[in-house]
Amino acid sequence: MRSTTSLAAAALLLLPTVLAAQTEEWPRTWQEEQDYRSGPTPFEPLMEFWYELDEMSEMVSMAPLTTTLQGRPMYLITIAEDPIVNPVDAIRSGKTIVFVAPSVHGGEVSPKESFQLVARELVAGELRPLLEDVIVIGVPLVNPDGGEVTRRTNEAGYDMNRDYIKLESQEIQAMVTQVLTEWTPDIHVDGHHGGSDPYVITYQGTLNPAADDELRRWPYENIFPRIQAAVLEEDYRAFDYSGVRTQDGVRGWGSTSVEPRKHHVYTGLTNSIGILLETPRNTKRVMRDGTVADIPIEERYFHQIRGGVLALTEILKVAAERREEIRALTTASRMRAIRQGHAGAGEIVLDYELRSRGIEEVYMPNDDAPGGYEAQQVPVYLDWVATRTAPRPVGYLMPPAMAEALPRLLDQEIAVYRFVEPAEIEAEVFEATAVRTASYFQGAYLKEVEVEKSTETVEVSEGWFWVPTAQSMGNFISYLMEPETDDNLVTWGYADHLLQETPESIEEVLAGMMQGADAESLTELERERMQRFAERRMNERQRVPMMRVMSHQPMQVVRVQEPHRYQRNLFWR
Repeated sequence: MRSTTSLAAAALLLLPTVLAAQTEEWPRTWQEEQDYRSGPTPFEPLMEFWYELDEMSEMVSMAPLTTTLQGRPMYLITIAEDPIVNPVDAIRSGKTIVFVAPSVHGGEVSPKESFQLVARELVAGELRPLLEDVIVIGVPLVNPDGGEVTRRTNEAGYDMNRDYIKLESQEIQAMVTQVLTEWTPDIHVDGHHGGSDPYVITYQGTLNPAADDELRRWPYENIFPRIQAAVLEEDYRAFDYSGVRTQDGVRGWGSTSVEPRKHHVYTGLTNSIGILLETPRNTKRVMRDGTVADIPIEERYFHQIRGGVLALTEILKVAAERREEIRALTTASRMRAIRQGHAGAGEIVLDYELRSRGIEEVYMPNDDAPGGYEAQQVPVYLDWVATRTAPRPVGYLMPPAMAEALPRLLDQEIAVYRFVEPAEIEAEVFEATAVRTASYFQGAYLKEVEVEKSTETVEVSEGWFWVPTAQSMGNFISYLMEPETDDNLVTWGYADHLLQETPESIEEVLAGMMQGADAESLTELERERMQRFAERRMNERQRVPMMRVMSHQPMQVVRVQEPHRYQRNLFWR
């Protein structure tokens, strides 16, 4: 007995040493090997870390999502204490599902480094207990091709953080169709490498007022204060993204635009908690006591990575501590969208403007201040407020000519139906009085329309489309289908073949008709006819191919399915 007791006591004494030895066997990141001084991690050692972590831990699994244009694999990583590898089991577990999407811009590199360090802590470190309440899914980096050459875009030239409506890049299309719509994460973490010194990390939630109000408020009340406290513990500071902004001639601090084409805005409109993390350059550091210090160039990357680690860690801690509240919150927001769509209740946002949320202390650039920054009381322009709304419809009509938009709607798991019998539907219709190109972006001439709305009975024939708003994606559906929002189907060119651009002037129309001919060669009657045509052309109205239905009406429809979904044998037959 004495001998057995001695052995047990010795084993207990040796246990910390054994655990330390086991911890040392876990893979080290390329940054740790390079002492954070050799620039961003190349793709091969980045993936080697994930392959090793997957091999060593049953809690880690990797599933292929797609392959980039340059042949690099893109995987979905799942980190779960229970052997969960599919979305149905994850949702039914009741745990908070957190999706981590680092480095969509290839030159914004530190988020992919931070994710590795946090993942290892989840599997083999102090964060392991969080997996009792949280499932973490993510990708090693969103932009493998751009990341290898520190280029913002992917190989096809897309800024993929502007691709959450058209889904033209295969990387974002794979993430939306295989991850976001299937796993329906409660929290999305969109990792970037921007923001402003002297903060170690900056953050932003979904600010677009078209998103669910409770979802928009929640991270500001429950997550961001925790990030601020966590970084302060390590002698850093954190604040809202992004930097100095002048509004109505008053200098303050503010955000960038909030269109749903961006990840963390799209997230909120699809009823998850969207969080943007932006890691500044870290050339300067503001300490707990308010002192601003220079950071040596060889140490900056470590601080950038550390800021991301602290922020992501705190997000996961809140996700674990508040799992029941978070799941109830995201579920309730989805049910609100369904019920409001079915009832045609509430308002949808068409226009919004940026206002100050108040006067706050912010470290602003000042060349005369020690360290180049000074704490000032300035307006913080982060309150996007609706300025024009419309009653929520129960659904939208589209003619068959809008079929090109269907793959994008189906990819977003939006239910679309097709009329199998003619019907007369009372609807609000839009007549475009002006159609203009607002800008050129990523191969698309983004359009804006001016419209007039009226109610009429629409003769719907077999083959028309019906998109009900009684769906969890209802807020996003209305944003896409309303021609007056800043990110809709008209914006992105899906109606270009139906809506002709309005000329700038009568003279432009006449010049086009003349095609370089001498006006003196025309008779007076010909000139009059051309003048009348040009005036009609300038004043013509065009029917917008999306129509609002405000009440439930009889219709015979069948749900549209993707062609291959119920024809699996087609691939081998």
